[in-house]
Amino acid sequence: MTNAVLIFTFSPVQSFIAEARRSEDLFNGSAILSRLAWAAGEAIKSAGTLIYPADLQKHDTPNVLVARIPVEQAQEIAQNAKRALLEEWQAIAEAARKKARLEEDDHWERIWKRQIVEAPPWQIFWAVAPETKNYARAYETARDLLERAKRSRLFDQCEEEGEKDSLSGARAALRTQRYKTAREYWEAMSKKQHILPSKVRPGGCELLDSIALVKRFWEGAEREFPSTSTVAAWDFYQEAKQKAPDELRRYREELEKLPLYQARRSDEIFPYDGDLFFEETLTRQRIKDSYGVEVDEATLRRLRDLLKDLIKKTQKSPSPYYMLIQFDGDGVGAKIDHLLEDKEKAEEKHRCFSQNLADFSKKVQEIVKPEAGGFLIYNGGDDVLLLVSREKGLELVRQLAEEYQNIVGQGLNILATASVGVVIAHHLTPLGRVLNLLRQAERSAKDAGKKDDLGNKGIVCVTLARRGGEALTAHSPWENIRNVSKWVRAFQNDDVSAVFPYALARETETLQGLKSEAITSVVRYLFSRHTGEKVSEDRKRELLKTLTEWHKAIEEKIGASAMGEIARWLIIARFLASGGAE
Repeated sequence: MTNAVLIFTFSPVQSFIAEARRSEDLFNGSAILSRLAWAAGEAIKSAGTLIYPADLQKHDTPNVLVARIPVEQAQEIAQNAKRALLEEWQAIAEAARKKARLEEDDHWERIWKRQIVEAPPWQIFWAVAPETKNYARAYETARDLLERAKRSRLFDQCEEEGEKDSLSGARAALRTQRYKTAREYWEAMSKKQHILPSKVRPGGCELLDSIALVKRFWEGAEREFPSTSTVAAWDFYQEAKQKAPDELRRYREELEKLPLYQARRSDEIFPYDGDLFFEETLTRQRIKDSYGVEVDEATLRRLRDLLKDLIKKTQKSPSPYYMLIQFDGDGVGAKIDHLLEDKEKAEEKHRCFSQNLADFSKKVQEIVKPEAGGFLIYNGGDDVLLLVSREKGLELVRQLAEEYQNIVGQGLNILATASVGVVIAHHLTPLGRVLNLLRQAERSAKDAGKKDDLGNKGIVCVTLARRGGEALTAHSPWENIRNVSKWVRAFQNDDVSAVFPYALARETETLQGLKSEAITSVVRYLFSRHTGEKVSEDRKRELLKTLTEWHKAIEEKIGASAMGEIARWLIIARFLASGGAE
């Protein structure tokens, strides 16, 4: 029996995930993609041998599958995988529909059927190439055929009339004929007792189509996912549990007197959303908008006083900022091409590479966990998306980059790096804007500097998106990210003046083109003018050495305007040192 290589994939991925107004949309969107890929993978695995991914995980399966299958059954296997994917999608959708328990009629049903069954969002592609010579040639042929198929794909034209949903802005929102508009329908649905404000914003402020409904009400991911407010307040909450347990309990007991939904029911100590750690939430309008509850001013005053007591005892205020991180392996395609050059061992090396990615994926689960301030959204081997608290984010980036480099090239005699996009965002900034900035940051990390023959770069790009201010972006090799925490401590300890980064930024144009000795001399002068009188000479030398070595690393890896990058990193470090309270 002749074998063949099958490559199976589907889209959209990024745009499907990006249709999100809250972190749970992101998480459920990613979980749905993983579940669909898993269903297709199970169908393929039953008749062939999976090469990628090495381990088929229900919650973290990538959307590209590679398998060796009998060539005579190739079309049947691919069709079965497609059928399994679509059946899984419809099962997920029906489970969400059952959970939502909304008013339905024939008009509602027509919209649902069109968006879920007749014209689902998925474009499914596969390509098969027989192993007439060897595995490497078959894989390359299948990959080329797949790319051609994707370029020539046809899009079904499906007319969507009426008011559009809030997540995509392109599809018709669900409604029944009883209501004149979708807004009236969703205003009425949001008043139903079982529909929490975390699922649908009250007052007709949010309109859902069938796909948005699935993201909001499907619970197959089997765990709660925190809001951006909860992630922003996470560092504060962890310290409050240790330093102020009595004040935290009293605050929770006062909240329990109100009919507020519990966003984190599994947390016995504080089952509420993290936005209740921010005083600006404790206003009549904000509580009404976020929780659909009317609260009198006397009650709010008691809550504000208890929250102030909690913050005072904790000796720390909750940070309004969090990090959203996109981690992506560099040049994965180029590495596979390189491994396939050894025709005799091509399959063996491809399997080894797949296993290394699976091993890294397991390491990600060990590193990114709530105890370390991290919340995993998607973990697809070389592609990881996560939310992290402000204090822990950059250290997690460094750990992930280090583990990726240690694991993925192991046994293959290749270097494998990853590049990372990071956005530091305010918890009330619309998630759509944060996702746009994240895509730009990831692209910027990939575009910055030089890459080797295997596409390696290893760059981290951080965008600081201050609320109401212009976004600021900085790049660095991942190995030097540890320097940020050193400068955060320097600003917190008043070793260096808060205006030093801005003084350095003003001089960056002047420094361009100068020899390294001249640049070092100017930086040393500026640094000496902005260090505290009580700072020891050893400490000054240590900080200055960090700057000059960091500058050299950026210059070698990225090139132009390295001192400008340093100035922006110091601005970010100063911001982090302040807790984001500027």
